[in-house]
Amino acid sequence: MKPISLSEQLLFNTVRLVATDGSSGTGFFYNFKIGDFVYPTIITNKHVVRYNPNEQMTFFLHLQSDDGETIENQQVSLDAKWVFHSKKDLCFCFVNPLFEEVLQKTGKHVFYIANDESILATDRITEELSALEELVMVGYPIGLWDEKNNFPIFRRGYTASHPAYDFNEDGIGLVDMACFPGSSGSPIYVFNEGGYRDKKGNMYLGQSRLIFLGILFAGPQYDATGNVVVTVVPTATNVQSHTPIMTNLGYYIKAKELKEFQDYIESISAQ
Repeated sequence: MKPISLSEQLLFNTVRLVATDGSSGTGFFYNFKIGDFVYPTIITNKHVVRYNPNEQMTFFLHLQSDDGETIENQQVSLDAKWVFHSKKDLCFCFVNPLFEEVLQKTGKHVFYIANDESILATDRITEELSALEELVMVGYPIGLWDEKNNFPIFRRGYTASHPAYDFNEDGIGLVDMACFPGSSGSPIYVFNEGGYRDKKGNMYLGQSRLIFLGILFAGPQYDATGNVVVTVVPTATNVQSHTPIMTNLGYYIKAKELKEFQDYIESISAQ
């Protein structure tokens, strides 16, 4: 496939991650630009890598063909070096070592499409959004994915709290969307393909919109006693003793929290 539409491009933004204990989650490609240099990374949750900055992960990747398309897949296990966010359930690793490992094994480059600050939901952008916006989350719920083509699963939903305001905690928002084990680390977008309406009622027919809103990390669940418990979206799909009941709500870390990683990369690049 050679991705053309926005939705097709999103097929190549995420990567399925599997930890050493067999638990799985979602990562996504993000390019940090520092001056004239671009630093490609994979971002996910700390709990996806089991809170281990040296966790070995298996990455499920696409390979680039000579004609620029992608028809082959490759999985690679690597002792990645994960950099942790100081407060949020976020981490990243530089992907150049991963790319070099793939090139050495296959003689081919990794095919991927990365997010960057051009679609980041800044405070100015979220203030222009309405309280109820249509969303898309891309990832691997309950570890499910298109194994043949190495494609993620799209889930649709809506904002459950206004994107311009924090939901009970700084840098956190709420979405109305089914969030299952394996969805941890999934990027969430305000996504309209082929037209949308802004909060002032203006129509933009024939125009598409993609805004990177944040990263799923947790969700409220009912336990067996009927109490609501907020817990990280698990990475394992095995049966649990307390039988949680999903509420079809999810907490996401706002994309602007990636600023800490931007600052970190700037600091080490200046050394």
